[in-house]
Amino acid sequence: MLSEWKTIVPPLEPGFYNIRLADSSHPLDFRIGRDFHGCFIFQLDVHCAEPRVIELPKMSAVTCEVHSVAAGRVRLVLSLSDAADFRNFALMCKSLMLATDQISPTQSGKGLLLAIKEIHRWQEMLRHTAERLLSKSERIGLVGELLFLRDILSERIGWSVAIKCWNGPSGHEQDFVIAGTILEVKTQVVTADRRIRISSEDQLDPVQGLILLCNQGIAPLPSAAPSARTLNTLILEIRDAIAEACPIALELFEIGLLDAGYQERPEYDEESWILVDRIFYEVTGEFPRIERMDLRPGVEMVNYSIRVSDCTPFIINHDDVFERIEL
Repeated sequence: MLSEWKTIVPPLEPGFYNIRLADSSHPLDFRIGRDFHGCFIFQLDVHCAEPRVIELPKMSAVTCEVHSVAAGRVRLVLSLSDAADFRNFALMCKSLMLATDQISPTQSGKGLLLAIKEIHRWQEMLRHTAERLLSKSERIGLVGELLFLRDILSERIGWSVAIKCWNGPSGHEQDFVIAGTILEVKTQVVTADRRIRISSEDQLDPVQGLILLCNQGIAPLPSAAPSARTLNTLILEIRDAIAEACPIALELFEIGLLDAGYQERPEYDEESWILVDRIFYEVTGEFPRIERMDLRPGVEMVNYSIRVSDCTPFIINHDDVFERIEL
């Protein structure tokens, strides 16, 4: 959508817009365009009464408006005033379309509210991304998920499907879900006493379905080492690989990175990592874990650690992982 948007020529007269349908396969009426001043415009037309009370986000470079255009027809209009922010603006608009792609045309009013909710989420996400660096544990976690995407999923199911299965950045309990199978990726620096950190009582609860756990060990290396990768260089390599193999998946990947709080910074080139090992476990039977049913009433939001040495009986071969997934 980014490249298509830039091909739109601004109209020659003030007050006019050059607008085209964003995606003919989407159930809702999203449109992209440009105005006389060259500003990028994103629209959603819905059939509903204008909401009485609606809180619209206030963003520095984006104007957000909702107004009636005809009886029973309402339009959401986003306008970008600063072309320097075009990339994030276009990705946000793409995310609005993804968030509403299961809404039927007869429920377009619901789609409007969902789109506005998504804009609020992006407003907060971009603010946090601009204000803070990822912590070391967040960087290690992101490196681990990217290595898993590159080495395992892209080879087995292709980049397009792999990126769609990547849930980790958007705050879901599980990192990847493939055909109903949960793949949880846990990455840490290799130490003598390795432990896997689990962030909730639901993360390894088998009531959700088959859970496969991938534990990866990484180690720091000088950036000059041939096999070492910084966070920035790893992402650059993956971008190039996606652009060559499946360009349409690149926007989804960029949205995932922003969801994870990543924007390229020189600080992310100050440390380099190498993959030391990758071990898969099937979370079944007596696998060491806490389940929701184990908790007394009132106990929730549990964080705990699992000793890697106690997971050995549940190791499965790399090839067996995808035999358990019904693709």
